[in-house]
Amino acid sequence: MAVKSAFNRPFNWVILLFCIIFVGLFIFTFVNEKFYQTPIGQITHIENKSTSQITDEHHNKDIKHKETLKIKILNGKFEGKTATIQHDYVESQADSEAFSKNNKVLLHIDKHPNDAYITEKKRDSLVVAVTGLFLLTVLLVGRKIGLQSILSLIINTLIVILAIYIHNQSPTVSLFALMSVGIVISTTLTLLLVTGWQWRTLITIISTLLGTFLCIGLTQLVIQLTGGQGLKFETMTFLTLPPKEVFLSSVMIGSLGAVMDVAITIASGMNEILRRTPNISMARWALAGRNIGQDIMGTMTNILLFSYISGSLPMILLYLKNENTITYTISMNWSLEISRAITGGIGIVLTIPITILLMQLWFKLRGVRQ
Repeated sequence: MAVKSAFNRPFNWVILLFCIIFVGLFIFTFVNEKFYQTPIGQITHIENKSTSQITDEHHNKDIKHKETLKIKILNGKFEGKTATIQHDYVESQADSEAFSKNNKVLLHIDKHPNDAYITEKKRDSLVVAVTGLFLLTVLLVGRKIGLQSILSLIINTLIVILAIYIHNQSPTVSLFALMSVGIVISTTLTLLLVTGWQWRTLITIISTLLGTFLCIGLTQLVIQLTGGQGLKFETMTFLTLPPKEVFLSSVMIGSLGAVMDVAITIASGMNEILRRTPNISMARWALAGRNIGQDIMGTMTNILLFSYISGSLPMILLYLKNENTITYTISMNWSLEISRAITGGIGIVLTIPITILLMQLWFKLRGVRQ
């Protein structure tokens, strides 16, 4: 009876359908070699030829392995044939990768199977597993809201990719302008999906966009006044785009999520307070909104900081291992990341009073309309 009752709820069928699709895709990744244009092989045998200790010019010690790999090719014109290749790797795997028997790998083959070399492991099974578990967790915890969040995540990803694609096809079109348009569309669709069409949704959209673009405007002003001193744009010299434009675009995308979170938290909190205590004074209502903003301001700023600097941790260790000073290492790896975090923090701080003022303005113009 309990099982029958559970499937009387339509959303449980959605979760069951998702689980079936997820398991099906996961199983498919083990037999999908024929769908790849890139040659794929499976390692059938590994023979260790030699193991030696090596030391570089900075006295970093490592162990180097030389192996002979036998790989059965699973697709393409050499399907069914076996390639025997030499493979070297160091235990730290700083610039190489270790493989195990039965690993499936992507290959590059010139004319003969024995000319092949490994480009990387075939990781689609891991990607599907991690992505599926994440989406399933969101659905189980968030239910309908979780499904809307997944849809907004997909839409936002497509918008960013589309902006990059358009700029790549038409380099004369500003990347920053494309991202700005994408941010407006993304914010509107995300908040409509997550919160639905309510009076506070419009306030959240406006405060999110104002907070985001104001902090970007201030960042642009500071860069103009200081000439960008202290910002290590040379770490992006491999780009064929103006580094400042790429930097501002990345700041805008990174700040948007935190600013949106602050705006929706304050707007929803103030709306709930007003619903429960409709006779609250305007000053007390604004103070409540400010207290909510103060409670989340520090945590959201820290989330931005940790998110940005965590990605550069491997590079910091690599710099230090090669005898660079700690100040040079931090300036080269954390200059742009800390600047992004500070800019996002400014956006968070600005969004708090903007949201409170818009809530008060709406109250004065329209009254309390639930």
